[in-house]
Amino acid sequence: MATELEWLRDVLLRAIRDSSVAAEQISEVLARSGLPGLVEAWILHRPGEASAGERLASLVMLRTSHPKEFADLWAIAAMYTPARRPTDRTSGVTARGSRSVAAGGDIGVAVTGDGFTHVAGDHIDFRDATFHDPVVGVQHNHYGTVPAPAQWRQVGDVRPREFGVRPTRRVPGLPDVPPYVPRDCDEDLRAELAANSLVLILGEPCAGTSYTAWNGVRSLEGHRLYAPAAGEDLRPLAAALRSSPGKYVVWLDELTGHLGARGLDPSLLGSLNDLGAVVLATMSPAEYYRRRKGAAPGDLVVAAARKVELAREWSEAELARLAALDDPRAYPAYMWSGREGVASYFAVGHHLYDEWRRVGTQLEHPRGQLLVRAAVDLARCGVTGAVPAELLRRVQEQYRAEDRESFDDALAWATAPMFGASGLLVAGEEDGSWRAYGALVTEALRSDDLEPVPEDVWWMLLDAAREPGAPLDFPAVLEAARTALHPRVEAGDPAVALGFARRTEGEERERWLRRAADAGDPWAAVELAELLRGRGEEDGALPYLERAAEAGSARAAATLGSLLRDRAEHWLRTAAEAGDGEAAHKLGDMLVGMGNDEEVVRWYRKAANAGRREVATSLGKLLSLWGRAEAEAWLRYGTAWGDPYAANRLAIHLSRRNPTETEEVEALFRQAAAGGSRSALVNLGVLLERQGRSEEARAWYLAADRQGSMYAARRLAKLLRSQGEEREAADWFRKAAAVDPEGLPETLPPPPGHTPDAPPDTVKE
Repeated sequence: MATELEWLRDVLLRAIRDSSVAAEQISEVLARSGLPGLVEAWILHRPGEASAGERLASLVMLRTSHPKEFADLWAIAAMYTPARRPTDRTSGVTARGSRSVAAGGDIGVAVTGDGFTHVAGDHIDFRDATFHDPVVGVQHNHYGTVPAPAQWRQVGDVRPREFGVRPTRRVPGLPDVPPYVPRDCDEDLRAELAANSLVLILGEPCAGTSYTAWNGVRSLEGHRLYAPAAGEDLRPLAAALRSSPGKYVVWLDELTGHLGARGLDPSLLGSLNDLGAVVLATMSPAEYYRRRKGAAPGDLVVAAARKVELAREWSEAELARLAALDDPRAYPAYMWSGREGVASYFAVGHHLYDEWRRVGTQLEHPRGQLLVRAAVDLARCGVTGAVPAELLRRVQEQYRAEDRESFDDALAWATAPMFGASGLLVAGEEDGSWRAYGALVTEALRSDDLEPVPEDVWWMLLDAAREPGAPLDFPAVLEAARTALHPRVEAGDPAVALGFARRTEGEERERWLRRAADAGDPWAAVELAELLRGRGEEDGALPYLERAAEAGSARAAATLGSLLRDRAEHWLRTAAEAGDGEAAHKLGDMLVGMGNDEEVVRWYRKAANAGRREVATSLGKLLSLWGRAEAEAWLRYGTAWGDPYAANRLAIHLSRRNPTETEEVEALFRQAAAGGSRSALVNLGVLLERQGRSEEARAWYLAADRQGSMYAARRLAKLLRSQGEEREAADWFRKAAAVDPEGLPETLPPPPGHTPDAPPDTVKE
């Protein structure tokens, strides 16, 4: 007659031989035990290659040291037990009696005379039974193997990792799990645990339910704890506790995995509670509120539970307790855990960071990886909240364009949940807004291999932060930029100082401008000079303008010229008012074209009254433009002193007054030309051309062009065209267009409703 273990061995061997499915199931259980050579002895060799005694010994070892796997082998054997063949005479066991749990057909463990038939159940009451064959009855009071309650661990000896608390990233010298931070629900949990009942901690994955449960059971002094694996047969628990009275806690992490045919039902829960055991479990809120309305046995268990709810996001009080924790990991978690919660931050944050940074991610999601970097860099730039996806895209494009993955695909990947907790990007309160998962920021700040935030990203964010309605805190971004770019500022980088200057105001802007200007930036020198000039500190502005102008800055040169002109006007006016004729003359010349010609005439006359003879030409020219007869006297006076410009202007004045008086006009033009007036060369050519003396005119035009007159080329081109020399005329027209382009340039905005007339073809000055 076979023993119980021999029967189990033979049934398992038969199942391995007859069913590949059974062989795979048995192989998985044996491998899970971790005992070396077990799978080879049972599965990989032919049945005859390992002795029956070796397999029997392995079952003894499993029953002693791996009760969970041993119980699973029993369950598999029951599934593949061969049916008994019919014989001429009835052979079996009939259990009768109201006290038999087998009444009605279910029997316990019976090993019959054939040595093979084995029926699993609870136990057999053989009283009032009829036997038709030799039979051995073996009573079983369990369905699997449960350690004796006396062997269960004291609750104070169980560590967080054993309770299912996930470790955080390893830090040398620190435990894998940070110290427990009291949660607001701890008091409620302790109160519920004081009564023998099922207590459910409701929380989302990675909300800290396991750690909270671990802390809660530590309040149950003198209790021992048993934590079965998901799917383990719980039915033996009641018998085990009944045989060993005491204080116990049954810990069922994720209750859903402990409900079902072999799991917790209302009857077993009642037995456990009556025997003085506390059942503590966790469940997601959605699962709890769904199941408590049902009628299945598992649903009834859920409905009977006392619940304590644990929020994923920590309260201000909880965060304050975290910040006060004496652990270097605590404050970063306080700063960056966000709505995802501290527990999730510690449990999966480092895994998310590794997933973002791994090489495979760059290959599979190149733009997605950059998009996450943009979100992380936003946080490094002082942007702690979520930002619109469009801003994320703009920041991402500061790194590089990435066409291998679309923006939408990148965003979808980066926001998809990973590790059962969260995506790399977390949704903000506003639709379409996103931010980096907080632990990514902490890991990035702690990492040595993450590149600095590009300078252009800082400027883009500072500019964006000043836009109306921007979701950015400008002071926070500015402070972060000052800190990050400080080494470059101290190294004398003018571009960084100028970047800050253009995005700040008041005294800070001036300080940045001085840094950039002192470091040699011409733009900064100009802006600083204009700032100083605007508040009347011209002496302070001049050195910066001169330095920038010498470096080639046209803007600096123009600003410097304007500043010097203003200073010149000031001092010339001072001297002219004191009676200096030369100063009055130069002041008048400076004011010509400024819109106050009457003041110009006044200064010219003041210069003449002071004996400044050179002013005659200036005054005569202005009066001639006005058509005043007095102009002739002044111009003749200047001509008499040998001023070629006076002679040229007098000739123009006389030709306009009386076009027939060409003899004196020609003489005056020749006198002016001989004196160095380039305008006179052209004007003489025009006069000769009108008199039909084309060849002489041509010579004068050529002479004027050689001396750099900008009017000569066009006059010569027109003359050549009138003589039929089209090719040569075209060359001169091209030259004229280059040195003296006609018409308004496109760079000028056209005046509203006005098209300027073409200038008249008249004698030029």
